[in-house]
Amino acid sequence: MHHILFVDDDANVLQGLRRRLKTLRPDWNLHFANSGSAALGMAKDQSFDVIVTDIQMPGMDGVALLEEMQKIQPDAVRIILTGHASNDSYLRTIGPAHQFLSKPCDNQTLLDSIENALSLRQRLQSPEMRTLVANAKSLASPPDTYLQLQSLFNTPHYSPESVCKIVEADIALTTEVLKLTNSSYFAITQKVSSVSHAVRMLGMETLKALALFIGVYRGFDGPRNQAANLKRLCHRSQQIGVTAALIAEYEKLPREVCHAVPSIGMLSHIGTLILYANRPDEMKLVTDRVEQENIPIEKAEEEQFGAGHPEIGAYLLGLWGFPAPVIQAVAYHHRPMDLPHKEMNAVTAIYVAQHLTREIAIIDAGGAVESDIDLAYLEQIGKASRIEEWTSIARIVSGKYKQLTND
Repeated sequence: MHHILFVDDDANVLQGLRRRLKTLRPDWNLHFANSGSAALGMAKDQSFDVIVTDIQMPGMDGVALLEEMQKIQPDAVRIILTGHASNDSYLRTIGPAHQFLSKPCDNQTLLDSIENALSLRQRLQSPEMRTLVANAKSLASPPDTYLQLQSLFNTPHYSPESVCKIVEADIALTTEVLKLTNSSYFAITQKVSSVSHAVRMLGMETLKALALFIGVYRGFDGPRNQAANLKRLCHRSQQIGVTAALIAEYEKLPREVCHAVPSIGMLSHIGTLILYANRPDEMKLVTDRVEQENIPIEKAEEEQFGAGHPEIGAYLLGLWGFPAPVIQAVAYHHRPMDLPHKEMNAVTAIYVAQHLTREIAIIDAGGAVESDIDLAYLEQIGKASRIEEWTSIARIVSGKYKQLTND
């Protein structure tokens, strides 16, 4: 039985929720509190899967409540209802919330958000890892620049100039935006030097994904050698996304899939970023095992942490309200064959791109590598004969990124 807590000082709101949700979701165990202090009192005796609170309440407001809930029930999914979603400065003060829903919130949006949160708990079985992701200060809510972009993109008729203003205020994001648009994915001969040009080329989803990844990376305050690992991971994830997008275009996948793949590629290893940022010593043990024993990194992570980076990354993105197809792609980017499909899709492109990117890097460093790409899977979807063409694409992108990172 799932336990959901709703907190609002308006008795009519709570009564309306009680009436509607008992009909729509009779299998949920619903709890209601009319104040922050009442909610904390209930939390002493009952663990909650999801907490949904209004932000503006007398005494203890929603932010203060979730800060306390974060301490006592760290793996609960925390959702805040706010009438100020368009106010960037206000959003950035909300640290302990995973998701922000605008008031008034329709039934379906609220139900979808809660159901997605509940399904995440099934995806990441390890309570320790759920607590790590849900409770880490740098991960409780998305980074500032991402929140600003998300808020802006939810505003009707936003201007390109307003997007550029947000990007240009973030030096690290500006650097990566220009780097990505000068990659081979965009197939242009002229160097892109203006943020406005770069923003138009990237598109909304890729820009948000880049802001998210850079923001989490920038929040790392660990050892310098681990910071270097994180920076390499950022660039490698970008490279995977670009390679996957070119492969998707080569295979003539639908346009919307090709546009989504660069952002999915960048987000596919955000779980690795979380582990580096919060468990750097253990991640060193993991990477050492991968190199010495030649085992898949997700297997080493599973044995070390109880979960691999695909599950951890998918869980985090789910907490932040990303759409189901993105979460699924991140969760299965190492095992696309576990998904029911008979044709190539976005997850296939990410899967192949990450293997080819890794193999080319090893070969370029003077090493030898045996491909781990599952040819039986590619046979099943009718693409086993494409390896040579895909490798050529991956090598072009690798050469371009080597040039960009050395500039």
